[in-house]
Amino acid sequence: MEDLRAGPLVRAVSPDGITIWTEWKQPCEVTLSAAPADVAGDAQPHVVVARTVTIGSRYYALCVLTALRPATWYTYHLGCADKPGEPATWLETTLLQCFRTLDLPDAGQPLRLAYGSCRRLTAPGPDALSAFGGWLRDRYAERETLWPRVLLLIGDQIYADDPAQRSQARSFAEFALLYVKAWAGDEGVRQVLAALASLMIFDDHEITNNWNITPLWQAQRLRQGGAQMLIDGLVAYWVYQGWGNFGLQDAADHDLLAIMRQAEESGLDALAALQERIRQAIYRVKTLKWDYTLPTMPPIFVFDARADRSVAPDQQSAADIAPRIIGKEQMARLYAWAGAYEESTLVLVSSVPALLPPAIGLAEYMLGLRPLRPMAFAPLRRLVRFVSSRQHGVSARMGFEHWPVFYATWRELVAFCAQRKRDLFILSGDVHFSYAMAAHVPGSPPSKRAVLYQLVTSPFRNELGPPERRLILAQSGLKQLIYGGLHMRTLALAREKETEPAPFGLLLQNVIALVTYLPQAEEKGVYEVEHVYMGVVERKLVKVGATNFPAPRSARHQEST
Repeated sequence: MEDLRAGPLVRAVSPDGITIWTEWKQPCEVTLSAAPADVAGDAQPHVVVARTVTIGSRYYALCVLTALRPATWYTYHLGCADKPGEPATWLETTLLQCFRTLDLPDAGQPLRLAYGSCRRLTAPGPDALSAFGGWLRDRYAERETLWPRVLLLIGDQIYADDPAQRSQARSFAEFALLYVKAWAGDEGVRQVLAALASLMIFDDHEITNNWNITPLWQAQRLRQGGAQMLIDGLVAYWVYQGWGNFGLQDAADHDLLAIMRQAEESGLDALAALQERIRQAIYRVKTLKWDYTLPTMPPIFVFDARADRSVAPDQQSAADIAPRIIGKEQMARLYAWAGAYEESTLVLVSSVPALLPPAIGLAEYMLGLRPLRPMAFAPLRRLVRFVSSRQHGVSARMGFEHWPVFYATWRELVAFCAQRKRDLFILSGDVHFSYAMAAHVPGSPPSKRAVLYQLVTSPFRNELGPPERRLILAQSGLKQLIYGGLHMRTLALAREKETEPAPFGLLLQNVIALVTYLPQAEEKGVYEVEHVYMGVVERKLVKVGATNFPAPRSARHQEST
């Protein structure tokens, strides 16, 4: 596949549609042909043709197939032609190029997801995402029962600020090079991305470490000349990650989709138009939506918990704005989306965790506490500003940037949990260790209360430094705590004998996770959940642990009666 620079990547998926993303070394016309895997070879394939989009003198294509059969495995092939109308030259590959459309929402089938985050190419140790490619190949014949339906890459797909690179990526070309290294430089990763529908969201390292860690961060960075890094980093995120997330939507539904469509039709380089639109978002002239949903069952909402944080205008005190990890518009979209699924368990995806090991979570929550309304009494207002500035400073030094430290949105999340009838699951990464927690609003009986589960899997390839490991282990003996309106506890972890021990229910190794939602016949919208951690042992991906969940809601109801 010498004409390809990166890809193919299977991206947005639905019961009747799929998108395939590629980057090419020259402009061309791309042909995608897909046929059901269970139909004889003479069946008529689905074929779509797309022209490459030029961005910064690089060439990309997103092929969109629709009118497909639900819950069906397809094999696909790619071809390219130098000019429109010429016959395509089909590319040869050793990869398993396949995809599966989603089940219909009312099919009542299990949903298996793979997820994880944080893959730093220069880090020592095994690469769990790469090993996952071999795991898929070994189980190809059992793909219907063993493979996940969707892979969620929850932040830090690249490390644009890796010290091993000697310099921070700043231009679109520099960010693009890092994505190509991450996705095209490893055969195992190429296999994963060519066969599983991958949905993505950024965290901080796609731009730089601790991006938007406090409301003052962006104004300070812009004053220091960081506009190009922020804008071009987000352009690269859109091209390599965001475009595929929204690929099945109509171009009229998203400004950046419209720019891509116009560039495909005109043949003009879209870099300047993308930069200008993202500049408007950076300077808060016009908002830009990065969060999205997936039409699975249980349904999935993917947060933008990084770009949509509170940002203080230049020269304004952070004490004058409410600390938010997501904006009010995104929170409103969450409520509107959840309203359509009152009787279902929900899956929320956040690049950073909401529930942290209790001692760390409490510390973040206390640093986030502050009045949500301005003080009328001037001396008290000055005191609040002084305390708030100290809180921001401590939070930044400690790297506290998760949901508990953003007091306004923490309160809204707790209120959201309190009104739900069914359980909620948040899938996260970021912290470079793995764990699971459960929380509920105190006072309600077990048979009636919704439980909020936090499942964290991180990293694919990275590691905590010795000081961070000591800090995590020192506080992890505290298993449960009540603060901020939630009673939370760490869930037990069952380990496999041949792998390293997991102190206090934490995993401190490179892993990827598989979480399966099994619908329960006794009660609509209730699921039994299996959560398995997969780690690398002797170069093979094997099960290294599993989360011990309490009984499903239907069983809790039977026990209470």
